[in-house]
Amino acid sequence: MENTQETRKWSNLRGQAVVTLSDGKKAGTCDDFYFDPATLQVYALRVKTGLFGHKLLLVTDIKGIGVDAITTANEERLRKESDDKRLSTLIPGQDLLSYRVMSASGTLLGTIGNVLLATGTPTNPRLTAFELSGGLREHLSKRYLTFPAEQVVSYGADVLVIPDEVAKALQ
Repeated sequence: MENTQETRKWSNLRGQAVVTLSDGKKAGTCDDFYFDPATLQVYALRVKTGLFGHKLLLVTDIKGIGVDAITTANEERLRKESDDKRLSTLIPGQDLLSYRVMSASGTLLGTIGNVLLATGTPTNPRLTAFELSGGLREHLSKRYLTFPAEQVVSYGADVLVIPDEVAKALQ
């Protein structure tokens, strides 16, 4: 299945149905993603499977990322989060939405409002850019200040650091 949208906002993917192709059943909804900050590659999607249940869908098991659903071969592709030791080395994507953005010289620029993901190859999605949350003008115009994910110098516990040149372009 081909994806018609190459770049998607995380806010548009979150809550999207995860459907199994073997029986057409909704296995859950996309709730979060885990990514490697060194490569910007998404490793897995966190799928909400019930009121309190979550499972993991590795991106290698994704068949398609469409406008209305994310598809996988069957329900067996969803795994227990506790079985995956790599998760402890990755950053949950949803956490990024509370990160502050700071220049290398120490100036706070704002907060991450959204994450842009390249989804053209469903088995290899990656972070491409970050949008800053904005004020009333940005919300009305739906135009937000954006910077490439490759420009991030470091990821802290709750802050992203970007080069001063990138920060100046955002101001």
